[in-house]
Amino acid sequence: MRNPCLVGVSEMTEDYVVIEEGKARIKVPNPLKYLRPDMVYEPAWAPVFYNPAQTLNRDVSVLVLSALLRTQDFERPVRVADPFSGTGVRAVRYAVEVPGVDEVYANDLDPKAFELIKENVRMNKVQDRVRVFRGDANAILYMLKSLGYSFVFVDIDPYGTPAPYVDAGVWTTRNSGVLAITATDTAPLSGSRHLAGSRRYDVKLLPSDVGIEVGLRVLLGFIARRGATHDRAITPLLSFYSGHYYRVFVKVSRGAIKANEVLSNQIHYLMICDKCGFRTFTDKVREEICSFCGSPAKLIGPLWGGELSNNSFLKILKDLLSEFSYLQTRNKIAKLLELLENEITELPAYNLITLAKFLKTNIPPVKTVLDCLRRAGFKASRTHLAPQYIRTDADQEALLKCVSG
Repeated sequence: MRNPCLVGVSEMTEDYVVIEEGKARIKVPNPLKYLRPDMVYEPAWAPVFYNPAQTLNRDVSVLVLSALLRTQDFERPVRVADPFSGTGVRAVRYAVEVPGVDEVYANDLDPKAFELIKENVRMNKVQDRVRVFRGDANAILYMLKSLGYSFVFVDIDPYGTPAPYVDAGVWTTRNSGVLAITATDTAPLSGSRHLAGSRRYDVKLLPSDVGIEVGLRVLLGFIARRGATHDRAITPLLSFYSGHYYRVFVKVSRGAIKANEVLSNQIHYLMICDKCGFRTFTDKVREEICSFCGSPAKLIGPLWGGELSNNSFLKILKDLLSEFSYLQTRNKIAKLLELLENEITELPAYNLITLAKFLKTNIPPVKTVLDCLRRAGFKASRTHLAPQYIRTDADQEALLKCVSG
C-alpha cells in the first residue's frame, strides 16, 4: 500500500523528498523519518514544517488570490506576504500559479527553513519575484510597512494561534486587500479549553454544543476588533472549518466610520440555553434566564454575528474553479463551496442532539427537520461545520415541533 505521506513525490533522498503540489516542485523533509508509532507522519517533528494535510488550505488560497486579482484592479506592484513560510510552498505557489502577482515576500524565523525556502525558490525559477527573509513574523511585517510596502494579500499561517500576528496582518494589508488567517488552536477557540481561548482572544468563552461554530465566530470577531483599533473594517469573503483548523479570508477596508459600523452591526454575544437549545445573538453582556424554558442561559463573546462568507465571492470562486483542474483537492473544494453557498451563515447554529435530548426523543434525520421547517415558511440549512448542526430563523417552539416530528 502506498504511504499517503508520499503522494506527489518525484525525488527522494534519505533526508529530503521533492513533492509536486499545484504547479510547484517543493523540497521537504522526508516524511518517512518522522512517523509516529501508528505510522502517521508528524510534521511538527520535522526540522522544517510541511503539512500535507494542509493542501486543501493552500489550494483554496491560490484560488482566492486568483479570484481577488481577477475582480479588483490593484495598483502595481501587486505584493503578497507569507511571513510563516516554512518550506516556502505557499510563496512559491503564489508566484507560479497566480497571474498578476509581481512580488512575494517569504519569511521564516528558523535558519533551516530560510535556506530551504531559497532552495525551493531557485528550483521553481522564481528568484526574480520571491524575496526571502529570516526573522520574526511581526518584526518583518512592520519593517516592510515602515519602508512603504503594503500587500494585496497577507497570509498568516502560524503553527498554533494566530492571535499575536493579527495586528501586523491587518496593518500591512492594502485597502481592499485580503488578510488570510489559519488557526489550528481549535480547542481554545471552540471553548473546549475555554480559559486559554478567553486569554488569547479577549472573549468570555465557555464550552457549548456548537463549539465549532463558536470558534469560527470568535476568530472573526477578534480580527474585526483588532482591525478597528487601526481604523480598519473587515468583510469575511470565505470562512471555513476543516477537521483540525479554521481558515478565514477577510477583505480589509480603511476608515474609522467603516470600522465603527462593523463593531456596531456585526459584533455581538451569543446567548445559549444548554437545556432546551434556544440561542440568539444579543448585545446584552450579562447572563439571563432563557426566555423559552426559564433555565439559566450562558453568554459567549464578543464574537462575529454576521455572515461568515460572501455569497457573491463564493460564486466567483465556483466559476473560477473550472480553470484549476490540476488542483489535488479540487473535488473537495467544489463540495465545500456548494455547502457554503447554501448555508445561511447570518443565523446561529443549532445542535440537533441538544434539541432531541430536551424532547427526550431520538435524533431525527437532518433532512426531515429542514423539510419541516421550510414547509412551515422558515429559512433552514445544513452547515459545513458538523453533520448535526443546522441553521434556521424559526422560533424555538416551531423548531422543537419539527425535531419532535
